[in-house]
Amino acid sequence: MGRPINKKHIGDGAGKIQVTAVKFAAGGEVTTESHIVKQRSTNKFVVTGGGKTETCTLVNKSIGALGAGEFCINVTDSDGVTKQITKMYNRTMQLEGATKHKWARLASGLAATIEYVISGATQADPVVITATGHGFSNGDKVSIRGVAGMTQLNLETAYVVANKATNTFELTGVDGTGFGAYGSGGVATKAATGTGNIVVDAQAT
Repeated sequence: MGRPINKKHIGDGAGKIQVTAVKFAAGGEVTTESHIVKQRSTNKFVVTGGGKTETCTLVNKSIGALGAGEFCINVTDSDGVTKQITKMYNRTMQLEGATKHKWARLASGLAATIEYVISGATQADPVVITATGHGFSNGDKVSIRGVAGMTQLNLETAYVVANKATNTFELTGVDGTGFGAYGSGGVATKAATGTGNIVVDAQAT
């Protein structure tokens, strides 16, 4: 299978790869924090979450569409668009097509994500996101995942930051007046820097 992904990027802990969703042989999808325990091949991994541990296949499917024994990992590309990984190697990851992409790393070796926890979102035109101490700038492209209530924000698309303040920013052109009320949670991730690079969802703790 070639060189496997470095073990320091898998397991449970801050900065390690976050499984977006997994569906074990029995039961529904698990979208709470799950993680990889061991790599079997480029697309088969031992995954644990929700009190279960199984060998599962990495697939290009969205949340809600997984079959038994399947899981997905979201990434954000340089356009701010959310995509799924289909294979993982030592230094690259294959996305939905056949192309391999580099994923940026910090000096510590962790994925170089720029992501902030969301604590509010308005049913307004445009939607205003609250994310304390976010470091986004106007014009940045971001993806959003994991929002409860206002689930319309969890699309596999890019949003453009506008009118940023210390703890808030607008989503350019997004009318949220018909969206559900914000409930809780969510993460906003800045697009990868460098054409063709990707940012991988990372565990918060």
